[in-house]
Amino acid sequence: MSRKWSVYEQNQLIKYGFGGKDLSRFGEMPVEYITGHCDFDGLDFLVNRDVLIPRVESAQMLPLLEKLVFDRSKVDFAEIGAGSGAIGIAFFVRLKKKSKTVAAVLADISPEAAMVAEKNLKRLLGGESKIQVLVSDVMNKITFPASFDLIFANLPYIPTSRVPRLPESVIDYEPRLALDGGPEGLTLLKRLLVEGKDRLKSDGAMVLEIDYSHDIPDFVDIAEYQYEIVKDEFGQNRFLVARKRF
Repeated sequence: MSRKWSVYEQNQLIKYGFGGKDLSRFGEMPVEYITGHCDFDGLDFLVNRDVLIPRVESAQMLPLLEKLVFDRSKVDFAEIGAGSGAIGIAFFVRLKKKSKTVAAVLADISPEAAMVAEKNLKRLLGGESKIQVLVSDVMNKITFPASFDLIFANLPYIPTSRVPRLPESVIDYEPRLALDGGPEGLTLLKRLLVEGKDRLKSDGAMVLEIDYSHDIPDFVDIAEYQYEIVKDEFGQNRFLVARKRF
């Protein structure tokens, strides 16, 4: 049975020179991996199978992040598990448009993912010197700056038992390293909360994309924070906002 391409997919294939070609060899591969490109917040990001495809749902993090620093003229932030760098670079661009002074760290455990983020940084921002890309296991290699206004992440959050039930276009093509969040989908989220608590400024905040099944009681054992859940446009739990408790 031949694959049925959506209008969006057909437009992307035409845009990047794949229109009219025999695409049967790609099976159910996402169109973003076929073309090597993904549109995210109005920017054209390079992607390959070393990184997750940036999601529309993740873009909803951007206005939330902006709201948290709207009154600051200078913003230092870190994105953990940056993958292609889409969220961090898009956020940097938004802040610069508001004439803020910005410094950022984009970190990922995968050297291959960090290379993709570096390519996107050079393509989109000309190798902006105020953003550094690091290979880091959560925050273990991030030494500077000492503290951040914001730390945010789209780390693996899907419970292990649900990973095999993901759509074929996800489980067969996207990196499992970026999907499987451990037995309850909380392993890396909690680790970042622990590692990040001393790296936030006193009025800083952490924003984590979470699974719809996660809620505040899943995190209260890490007592250094005040927690808030932000829902997505469909009313599902989507982001955890953690502020330092005094």
